[in-house]
Amino acid sequence: MYDSMKSMKRLSVKQVILYIGGILLCRISWMGCFPLIPAYFTAVCLEDAARGMLAASMLAGIILFVPITAAVKYLMTLGVILITVRLFEWVEGRCTVLCASIAAAIATFMMSLSGELLNMKDTAGMAVNVIEAVFVFSSIFMGTRFVDFFMQLNLLPQIQEEGYYHEHRLGNYADSFNGLSKIFSQMNTAQKELSAEQMGRIQNELTGSLCVNCSQCALCFGKEKSPMHSYLAYMLKSLQRTGEPDHEIVVQMQEHCPYTDAVIQEGMRIFEKARLNLAWYNRLLENREIIAQQLDAMAYIMEDCANEMKDLTYEGRHLLAEVKYRARERGVIVQKPHLYENKNGRWQMTCHASAKNGGCISMKELTRAVTAGLERDMRPHRDERALVSKQGASVIFEEDTCFHETHAVVRRVKDGGSVSGDNYSFLEMDNGQLALMLSDGMGSGSMACRESELVLELLEKFLEAGFSKETALKMMNSAMVIRGEDDLYSTVDICSLDLYTGCCDLYKIGAATTFIKHRDYVERIVSSSLPVGVTHRMEIMNTKKQLEDGDFLVMVSDGVLEHLQGDEPDIEMCEILKQTAFQHPGQMADAVMDEVLRQTGGIVADDMTILVCAVWKK
Repeated sequence: MYDSMKSMKRLSVKQVILYIGGILLCRISWMGCFPLIPAYFTAVCLEDAARGMLAASMLAGIILFVPITAAVKYLMTLGVILITVRLFEWVEGRCTVLCASIAAAIATFMMSLSGELLNMKDTAGMAVNVIEAVFVFSSIFMGTRFVDFFMQLNLLPQIQEEGYYHEHRLGNYADSFNGLSKIFSQMNTAQKELSAEQMGRIQNELTGSLCVNCSQCALCFGKEKSPMHSYLAYMLKSLQRTGEPDHEIVVQMQEHCPYTDAVIQEGMRIFEKARLNLAWYNRLLENREIIAQQLDAMAYIMEDCANEMKDLTYEGRHLLAEVKYRARERGVIVQKPHLYENKNGRWQMTCHASAKNGGCISMKELTRAVTAGLERDMRPHRDERALVSKQGASVIFEEDTCFHETHAVVRRVKDGGSVSGDNYSFLEMDNGQLALMLSDGMGSGSMACRESELVLELLEKFLEAGFSKETALKMMNSAMVIRGEDDLYSTVDICSLDLYTGCCDLYKIGAATTFIKHRDYVERIVSSSLPVGVTHRMEIMNTKKQLEDGDFLVMVSDGVLEHLQGDEPDIEMCEILKQTAFQHPGQMADAVMDEVLRQTGGIVADDMTILVCAVWKK
C-alpha cells in the first residue's frame, strides 16, 4: 500500500513538472511563431498523462505569454490536435506518433494559412508557415521520446538483499540434504552370503538349543580330538551352499551323534530364518539407497531454486522503456515490466498489459513491440491469451527458439486385444525443451497399459516439477521398485529436444532402437539396459545428438522391430526410412507402419507404436 501511494505521488510530481514546462514553453517564439506549443502538447498528450490538466496548463501559458491573434491560432490548433488524437483512438484503438505528428503539422499549417487569407495581424509569411509545420512534425518525434524517458527516469535499482538471503538459505538446505544422502549411501553394502561371524552365531545357536541338554555333549565337544566341531561346520557350509546337508557329512555325524536328524532339522530352520533376515536386511539397504537418491533430488531442486533467474530490470531499464514506448504506439499500456535472464543466458520479460482505449489488441502486436524494444526475438509464453483486453492481465514473454517441430504417432493393437500396452507422451517445458516419451509395458493388454501409463505419468510430474531427466528417471524407477509388483516392468525411451540449439538428448532404459533420419543417411541409437523397476540401481544410457534442419527422429516400440524380415531388424528399418520420401511426420509414420505390416502379412503379433518428430529451422 505504501509503495503504491509513493508511486502515485512520484507520478503526480512528474505530471506537475510537465504542466509547468508547458506553461514556460509558451514564452519561446521564433519570427512571431510559437511552434513548441503544438509540438509539446501533442507529445505529452500521447503519453496520456491527464489531458484535461495538460490542456488547462497550456491554455494558461498561451493567455499569459502569447499575443491575442497568435493565441487564437494556437488554441484552435490544440483543439484540432486533441480531437484528431481522440478520433484515432476511438476508431483504431490507438494513435501512433506518425499520425499525431502529421495531424499536428497539418493543423498548424492550415491555421497559419487561414490567418494569412484573412489578413490577420502578426502572421508570418508562407515560407515561415511551412517551416513551422515541418518543425512541429519533427519535434513531436523527439518530444515523445523525451517525455517517455522523463516518465521512466525514476526507475530505481532493484533491492537484492532479500533475494540473496533466500538463495543463501536454499543453498544451506541443499547442502544439508546432500550430507544426508552421503550418510545413507555410505552405510553397509548388500550381502550376498552370510558372513563368518553370522555363521559362528548360527553354530552357537544350534549347539545351545540341542547339544547343551544332551547327555553326550561332553563327549562331542569336551574332548580336543572330537571331530564334531569340524562335522558341524561342514554341515552348516553345505546348508548355506545348497540348502541341504552333504550326505557324507551326515553319515559321519551319525557315527558320533545319535541325534543327527534333529540337528539337521534345527540347522535348516535356523538357516531359513537367517536367509530371511538377510533378505530383509538387503531390502532395507536398497530402501536406504532409494532414500539417498530422493535426498539428492531434493538437493538438486533446492540448488536450482537458489540459482534462479538473474534480475536485469535495472540494467535493461532503457530497453524496457523502449518496449513501453513501442507498445503504446500499438495501443497497449505496459506497466511494471521486469526483465530476467536464466542460467542459459536467455531472456524473459514479465509485465502487466492492457488495451489503451478499450476493445482488444492482438497479442501479436504486443509481441512485435517487445521484440523491437528488447532487440531480441521474443514470443509469448505458450499459455498466454491471444488478445490484450482493457482490463489487462499479467503477460510473460520468453526468448524465441531457433527451431520448431511437428510430431505424429501411429499405433496398432495386438491382434485379439482391445488395449495397447504402449503409451507415449509429448511434454513441452518452459525452458524451450520438448520431451518425447515412449513406454512399452511388458506383455500386452490392460495390465501392460496401466504399467506403462504409470511410468509416463510419474516422469511427466517429475519433469514438470523441474527435476533433470536423470533425476526424474531415478526417482520414477525408485517408485516402481518400491511398488514391487512382480513381472510388471516397462521400457522407457525419452528424447529431450532443445529447440534453441537443436541438441537432442536420448535416454533409453530397455527401449528399442531409435532412428534419426538425416538428409543423406539414417543413424541408429541402440540400448542394452534392463527395463524400469527391475533393480534400484538403474543403468541410464544417455546419448547426445545434434539435429539439423529437416531431420526426422523416429522412436518405435519392440513390436515394430521384432517382426521385420531379415536377421537384423535395425538395418531393415534403416532401409525402410531411407526409401521414405515424405516430409510430414504423420505421412512418414503411416508409410513406415504400412511397410511393417506388409512384411508381417498384416498380422499384428504385438503392440506397435511409431512416433515421428520432424525438426526445422525458423
